Amino acid sequence: MSTVTTMQRVIVTIPPGLLSQVEDVAAKLNFSRSRLIREALEQYVEAQHRQELRELLKEGYVVNAERDLRICEEFAATDYETVARHVPPYEGGQRP
Repeated sequence: MSTVTTMQRVIVTIPPGLLSQVEDVAAKLNFSRSRLIREALEQYVEAQHRQELRELLKEGYVVNAERDLRICEEFAATDYETVARHVPPYEGGQRP
């Protein structure tokens, strides 16, 4: 089975100043212009996916905030008891 990736050619319009910067960076990295642009686009798309995930997580945290706070409050006494039983008192608040 072949693992060769088929590439498609696209035409992109880029301002001259940006194209010059792209060519400079590509030369410094010893990349072709196409490779630099391809990798930059891959990174941008991945960053967009991460941002979408962050937004979904944030939305979930907001939606569940009241429930989570209730759970924390319900277990606060248990947490206190656990700490009181298993954490020795340290003088001056310092651990040995």
